[in-house]
Amino acid sequence: MILNHIFLALLWIVYCVLHSVLASDWIKKNMRMRMKNFKWYRLWYTLFAFVFLAAIIYFEVEMATMQLFQPNSFTVIAGTVLSLSGLGLMFICIRKYFMNLSGLRSLFIENFSNELQIKGVHKYVRHPLYLGTFVFIWGLLLLMPLASLLISNTIITIYTLIGIGLEERKLLTEFGESYSKYRKTVPMLIPSFKLRRRQ
Repeated sequence: MILNHIFLALLWIVYCVLHSVLASDWIKKNMRMRMKNFKWYRLWYTLFAFVFLAAIIYFEVEMATMQLFQPNSFTVIAGTVLSLSGLGLMFICIRKYFMNLSGLRSLFIENFSNELQIKGVHKYVRHPLYLGTFVFIWGLLLLMPLASLLISNTIITIYTLIGIGLEERKLLTEFGESYSKYRKTVPMLIPSFKLRRRQ
């Protein structure tokens, strides 16, 4: 059983490393020179990430693991509310970013430029998709308190927090002063519902 958990942790670490490496500017620059149709790269990257993720989840669901505690009424209600709220927020964001996240946008629009998102849920938090992910996975742990899920959640959380730091740097480079002002007024992950003054 312990070996299963070690293997699960290694799968998540490999997934996270590959996910970052394949999305890095260095790899994309290299692939742009090697591929005849680089516009397909993002779509292939997304498909690879999806299949690898599905394989890890399948292994995690099928593996033998241990229960960390006995769920009670409170953990079931709290877990249900949190996981559904996180899932709802993720759905809103994925729907909003679908063309970019899937890689389909690059197939139809050449040399498109990203737009700084500051409307909708972005008025309250800078990284709503990551917030939704955290709320969903940790809410799920209250519903299914399994050691395998704790390992997965811990690695996903650490990886995402590191990724947010790197993404913030990219956004500052890309949008400059606009993002700098946005960052000063809107929190990174803990939502703020205070009304912002018009600049």
